[in-house]
Amino acid sequence: MRTRAFVATVLRCIALIPFLAGLAQAANPSVIWVTNSSNFGAGSFAGALAQLQPIAAPQEIRFAYPAGQTIYLNGPVAPIVGADVRIDGADMSGTVVIDGAGWTQATVAAGSGTTTLTLANLTLRHGQAIGKGGCVSVNDATTTTVLDHVHFIECRAFVDASHPARGGAVYAAGTLSVLDSQFDRNEILTLGTSAETNDAGGGALSSEGGHNVTIARSAFRDNRIFLVNSLPSFCSSGSGGAVYLSLPGAASTGSIADSTFTGNLTSCRNPTVTYESVGTGDAGAASLNSDAGTFLVERNFFDSNIGYRGGALAFINANQTQVTIRNNTLRANRGIASSGGVSFVNCCYVSMRNNTFSDNRSGTDAYPNQYGGAFTISMGTLELANNIIDNGGHAGSSCSYTFGQVTSSHNLYSDAACPLPTADPTSFVTGPMTWLGAPADRGQYVLVMPPAYGAPAIDAGDDARCPLYDARGVVRPLDGNGDGAAHCDIGALESSYVDRVFGNGFE
Repeated sequence: MRTRAFVATVLRCIALIPFLAGLAQAANPSVIWVTNSSNFGAGSFAGALAQLQPIAAPQEIRFAYPAGQTIYLNGPVAPIVGADVRIDGADMSGTVVIDGAGWTQATVAAGSGTTTLTLANLTLRHGQAIGKGGCVSVNDATTTTVLDHVHFIECRAFVDASHPARGGAVYAAGTLSVLDSQFDRNEILTLGTSAETNDAGGGALSSEGGHNVTIARSAFRDNRIFLVNSLPSFCSSGSGGAVYLSLPGAASTGSIADSTFTGNLTSCRNPTVTYESVGTGDAGAASLNSDAGTFLVERNFFDSNIGYRGGALAFINANQTQVTIRNNTLRANRGIASSGGVSFVNCCYVSMRNNTFSDNRSGTDAYPNQYGGAFTISMGTLELANNIIDNGGHAGSSCSYTFGQVTSSHNLYSDAACPLPTADPTSFVTGPMTWLGAPADRGQYVLVMPPAYGAPAIDAGDDARCPLYDARGVVRPLDGNGDGAAHCDIGALESSYVDRVFGNGFE
């Protein structure tokens, strides 16, 4: 009896072997090593891509070659295959730099079966594509793309009459997460000398479809769309100098947090002239579009971006979209047609709380701020609370409302050039905001504009509409004026009381 019991136990253990092997395979992904910086052959990055298999088990491409060398591509590389693929440069003592030299570094074809593609700890530069994604092009809507500590430099996508362009550096047709990454000088350009099309979106990054997009702790600098055409009457470019998101459907969400956008723009050149027209496409920094989804934009810094409608942000034809914009700093952005800060056109349900608008403007030098320097809303509902709106001394209006419903509470204006549709006794004009400091690093991820000690923004906000945290993630409210009571500050930054030994401020 004991012998039969022993034999039965052995047989059961043997039967478990395939199951345990499967667990081991899932826990320990297949690893393909890049062992040299050659542009083809055994041990190369191109060779590693070619070794990926169309299997369900996780696969990783990792790097172990002499630090300081750059990988250059000399032609197209194999597309990503396999359900779960990770390309990670974390094993290297130095940065893994993959220079596309005119070729796209990572492509997922439609219908590939890849459910997750993760790129981490890499620098990708000089990738190019006609159409979508100069350095990373993910064309399968079922693929989740994760970018974690990836630096994109001078990637390009080209537009022509038969190829709309999306994402100078990155295009994702499915769910997208961008974490702790940088995008520098990426662009969408016209293929050839001219093309009568302006179908382009996202000089750095674009994602389209009914899914979710998260951008966090990332930086977008000097990205652009630059097209050559004569549309509609002289010259026109696409939308989103840095980012273009089109996320239809009530279940879609877009989130941009703790990120910096500086110097991004849309521009165009008429083929009959030799100069560039700046601000010829909507949204210098980010164009965010949905018919019924939600967008959250919080704790970001927007500076010196230029667009047509919306120097920093544009929400165009967003219909039933729910938009929350809080704890952002928008400074020196310019919208040629409307709003240097944020433009809402045929849009949406908006809550803007505790933002700092400073020195934004719309229009040309000859016709400044005709349609709102800080923000413009057309056909929407807007809650405006605890915002600093500094006109920067520009002529014209800081705000523009057209057929919108606006509720307002505890906002500060530098002048009377932001007329409200209805009376608001809690908001007031302070005069020139000389107490608003220059952009400064006060911890965490983005620059802020700190108010000086004793500024009228301190402890003057509406506590009932105060976000839980400020632009740095510091808890609100704090006692900022030393009266023993904590109240919400107006603007993106929450100040704490600093006692002064001497009245002149010297300690």
